[in-house]
Amino acid sequence: MRRLISEQQFRFSSSEFRVNAEPGTRNPELVCEWLRRKTSLVAFIALFAAGCPSFSPQPDRSRFFALTAKAEADSAADSSGLEQLSLGVGPVRIPGYLDREELVTRVAQNRFEVAQNDRWIEPVEENLSRVLAQNLYTLLRIERVVRHPWPNGRRITHQVEVEIIRFEPTSEREAQLTARWTVVDVPTRQPLAARTSFLKRPIQQESREAAVDAMSGTLADLSREIAAAVRAVAQQKPAAQK
Repeated sequence: MRRLISEQQFRFSSSEFRVNAEPGTRNPELVCEWLRRKTSLVAFIALFAAGCPSFSPQPDRSRFFALTAKAEADSAADSSGLEQLSLGVGPVRIPGYLDREELVTRVAQNRFEVAQNDRWIEPVEENLSRVLAQNLYTLLRIERVVRHPWPNGRRITHQVEVEIIRFEPTSEREAQLTARWTVVDVPTRQPLAARTSFLKRPIQQESREAAVDAMSGTLADLSREIAAAVRAVAQQKPAAQK
């Protein structure tokens, strides 16, 4: 038994000796394995690089848009009763699907397309409120038009509350705006006029610029309807006080 163990130990030692013949020499099998892995890694990097032409930063392709005031003053419009009127515009509420940076297009009755690179330059609700107030300032020709929220010390006689229900271009090249709005007597909180407006404008060209321009046009149309109601309210109030 002792002799058998010695022979096995000797054969194991001889095998070890053949693999590592001299101190400091590399194991040939390990060297081959290292080379195979190295070659595979180089091939992988080459294939990966072929699929990725450039690691340099890509240019930002974002484009930014804003609604603009398009209403024009009508010199023939009756401005009687507006002298003492101070108008507060807002709040203007929008649906959740519009409360985003990207522009939205309605491609079907229940389906939307969200632009990847075309964005609003400011929050839609803020843009809507500002343009609506600017339109009403132009149409009513009064200095006292204030956007919500206004300072506590500011005297407001009438308020326009707006809820946007639908406001986007469609795949049929049409800008659509649906809004509920109310003109309120601020001291009494009494609603003086309440309507729902359904407005459409054709989009003249197949471009994002033309779509936003048509949307601004529908907002100007809404402003004209609100201005007409404010005029009617202002003219009726003096008659009621007599």
